Amino acid sequence: MVDSLVSIAVEKLNTILQDEVASLVGVTNEIENLSSTFISIQALLEDAESRRVKDRSVMIWLQKLKDVAYDVDDILDEWMTESLKSQAPDEGDGSCFSKKNVRSFLSPVACFNHVILRHKIGSRIKQAQKRLAYIGGEKNQLGLRVDSGERERVDGEVRRAEIRERETGSLIDRPSIVGREDDKNRVVDLLLEESSEGVNYQVPFVISIVGMGGVGKTTIAQLTYNDERIQRHFHMKMWVCVSEDFDVKRITKSSIESATGTGCESLDLAPLQDRLRCMLHSKRFLLVLDDVWSNDREMWDKLILPFQDGAPGSRIIVTTRREDVALAMGRAHIHKLAVLSDDDCWLVFRRRALEHQNAEEHSELEAIGKEIVKKCGGLPLAAKTIGSAMCLRRTRREWELVLQSDIWNSHDVLKGVLPALLLSYHDLPPALKQCFAYFSIFPKDWQIEKDMIVKLWVAQGFIRSDGSRDIEEIGGLYFDDLLRRSLLQDAELDDDKNIVKCKMHDLVHDLAQSVAGSDCSLEDIREQASLNLSNVRHSVLVVSDEDGAKVASIWATLYKANKLRTLLCDSTFSRVPNNLFHHFRHLRALDLNHTGIMKLPGTVGKLKQLRYLDLSWTSIEELPEEVSNCGNLQTLILNYCFKLKKLPRGLRKMINLRHLELENTHELMYLPQGMGSLSSLRMLTKLIVEGGMEGCKWGELKQLMNHLQGKLQVIGLEKVSRAEATEAELYKKQKLYAISYEYRGDEALDDDEVKKMEDVLEILQPHTNLKELEIKDYKGWKLPKWIEDPVFSNLVKVMLSCCNKCKQLPGLGKLPSLKFLSIYRMEEVRKVGGEFSGDDNNDGSGGDGVVSFPKLHTLGFSNMQNWEEWELRGGDDGECTPSLLELQMDECPKLKEFPSNLPPLLQKLSLSIGNDGLPSGGPLPILPNLNHLVIWGCSELTSFPCGWLGQLKALQTLEIWFCSNLRSLPEEFQHFTMLQKLKIWRSPLLEERCREGGEDRYKIAHIPNISFDY
Repeated sequence: MVDSLVSIAVEKLNTILQDEVASLVGVTNEIENLSSTFISIQALLEDAESRRVKDRSVMIWLQKLKDVAYDVDDILDEWMTESLKSQAPDEGDGSCFSKKNVRSFLSPVACFNHVILRHKIGSRIKQAQKRLAYIGGEKNQLGLRVDSGERERVDGEVRRAEIRERETGSLIDRPSIVGREDDKNRVVDLLLEESSEGVNYQVPFVISIVGMGGVGKTTIAQLTYNDERIQRHFHMKMWVCVSEDFDVKRITKSSIESATGTGCESLDLAPLQDRLRCMLHSKRFLLVLDDVWSNDREMWDKLILPFQDGAPGSRIIVTTRREDVALAMGRAHIHKLAVLSDDDCWLVFRRRALEHQNAEEHSELEAIGKEIVKKCGGLPLAAKTIGSAMCLRRTRREWELVLQSDIWNSHDVLKGVLPALLLSYHDLPPALKQCFAYFSIFPKDWQIEKDMIVKLWVAQGFIRSDGSRDIEEIGGLYFDDLLRRSLLQDAELDDDKNIVKCKMHDLVHDLAQSVAGSDCSLEDIREQASLNLSNVRHSVLVVSDEDGAKVASIWATLYKANKLRTLLCDSTFSRVPNNLFHHFRHLRALDLNHTGIMKLPGTVGKLKQLRYLDLSWTSIEELPEEVSNCGNLQTLILNYCFKLKKLPRGLRKMINLRHLELENTHELMYLPQGMGSLSSLRMLTKLIVEGGMEGCKWGELKQLMNHLQGKLQVIGLEKVSRAEATEAELYKKQKLYAISYEYRGDEALDDDEVKKMEDVLEILQPHTNLKELEIKDYKGWKLPKWIEDPVFSNLVKVMLSCCNKCKQLPGLGKLPSLKFLSIYRMEEVRKVGGEFSGDDNNDGSGGDGVVSFPKLHTLGFSNMQNWEEWELRGGDDGECTPSLLELQMDECPKLKEFPSNLPPLLQKLSLSIGNDGLPSGGPLPILPNLNHLVIWGCSELTSFPCGWLGQLKALQTLEIWFCSNLRSLPEEFQHFTMLQKLKIWRSPLLEERCREGGEDRYKIAHIPNISFDY
């Protein structure tokens, strides 16, 4: 972590050496000396990091070095910010920061104050050099080694000793293992499988057991290795503990020794591989490579050569913490090993902690022990270690003290658990160490959003550009890497299998806190009387307005927190003191989302280093103009600020802004002029076309589109001309994956205006990478042709809303990947038939065997006031909506009946059709898999027509909402034997009959879960 800080400082120092002002104010020598000293100290860091856990004096030395590195980084950022001012768009005021004076800092006459400020910064650089030189001088006292030969010799001895401690064998104490039988059997089945999927005649099939440190990977491999079925199946078995040093020759030699049970002379690699190949020829073997860290494919390919002579059915088991190691081995099955359940973890703990206790002592300590076990987070290594530490504690009071304390500060626990986890940390590249430690500011078990954490990393300068990719893309790869290394878990994926959220295991979180030290802090003000943040760099604060005294005290505390770089508030306070931001000279990230503040103080403009500002879900109506003084700001998040009406006019000066998020800011009517100058912008979620005299015009907005990515909501398209639409070239914007086209105004349009609107939307065809599309308040007679073009093979979600003049739905059934479709308030549509499915002739001749809507799983029609007929058709003999799982029909009062061929896979149906709530054309079609039915908003419905519910034999959940005149349930309810849940809300007449003692109670007596709204 320190290494990364030092590297960043050196990089910035070298950048500043190119600044002519450095020479002007006389700090060139100091900058060169500072850089040189940093580089010299950097050579000591590998030695220092390896000793930090065991040597407290080294840990203190590293903390002092880290403090200087942070301070130097702050100084250099201030210097670079002064340079940034000269790049701001010309305000026309003739100041030294205007474009025409872009190099005015070279002129002491023109910008004397500017140079004086830079001179003060230069003085601070000199002071930092003195501090750093003193720290560098302590290396001899601490015995830190620079000589690479000596360090490698000592490190080699230490490494060999550590490897000997961690070396594993194939033997196992079976009775002590619990909760792993299913995992073992799964791996055994894979080893014995003889299907074509499991056999590879050239390279033995590899099974990788992947999981975090201490979760039991080696245990699964040992259980499998010693299973009787494995003993009988394989002719030869080998066990090799690999560890960090993936030495092909050593592994080959160890494989021979494991197979023969005797020593092997040290030969060159070639004769060793020849000998091993002869041993394995035509034999079905099992090789276990335990604790593999290297993902070097070339080394793997070299190692595997002699094993290719084995018989079909030969297998290799690899245990590793890193998924990328498993992937580097080519064709392999990955078995991800989860943590133990609390019950199984308790059994592991009890075996160690209570082995010598009598039955009476057991019962007294068991409840406390189970609470202690929860702190293990299902990690068997932790349960064993803590259990061993508890075995000498016999009294209830001793156990309670452990439960109430931070057990991970115990020497025994740290010695047993932390080294196992530290291996994963030490294996990280320097940049990832910073990113990993940053997770410690979040609460345990927190759902960590990938997008948010990457933007915070960027704000802190943890991610360095490689010149070819966006910096956020690199940060995303960092996040994925931490997940592959088992330092993150419980990944949540979107529909495209992209990682969007993760969690961190509690013990890994403890490791992050350990390596972060005092830099990172999570503070719950509700539980603390006092707080000291004077040395904290990154903090999350939990505070509530409910306790006014504590809120006041937190402001007093924050006034002293002048080193803060991150301040995230998980809070409900409603105001921020005006003078608070005077104290945060170095703040890079400020998160006030969900705080309830109604106004942001203008002093926010004092935060010159601010890169990340999140004000989402607050009640602010406008941002102060001073925000535009935050020239380093990269991310501004204003999502769900429902009252926001205005952005600062000076927004155009924020030339480093990369993300401007404005989702659900319904009161915001225009964007300020000058937006076209924001050349760094990568995400703009709302683009408003023209807003009167103050608003940004389309001519400026189109300049932003070249680099935009992610989501884009375009509002006011009625103001765009055909020529302007053509110039936008949206079909080239391949990084936009979601677009919403919205129109304003209720005025009547003549035919020419309607035709223009249709032409513009046709021209605004997006790139075929598009995944989500919405068209809202469109006043054309027909929708664009491109919307039904199968070339949009990535389109998974379409929403058509308030397209009131369109008489016909487009042929969306042609879209091969469409999964979600919502049609809302299309008042001219009277019939839905073959044209909707993609049958252009509307006669069933769409093509032999054509499948319409092949992947659609959710379909909704809402507020279709004049819709009368619905026919499902998929072309000549083709299927329609074969994958449909959920259908929602709301406010379709004239619909006569459902199609008879609703797909049999349908599982959920939500209905609110008309005045009486239900179509009149007979019972529901036979839906053998329908398990969830919702009927709501049918105010005139008095009873279900006889037999209307049809044969819903699979129905498990029925919800009835807002059916105020519904008086009874049909007799057939008694025959719905699968029904598990009945919910009746805001339907008072029916509620009365269905409650205990009611007239219809006997019809539903067999349903286990019945609920009402009061």
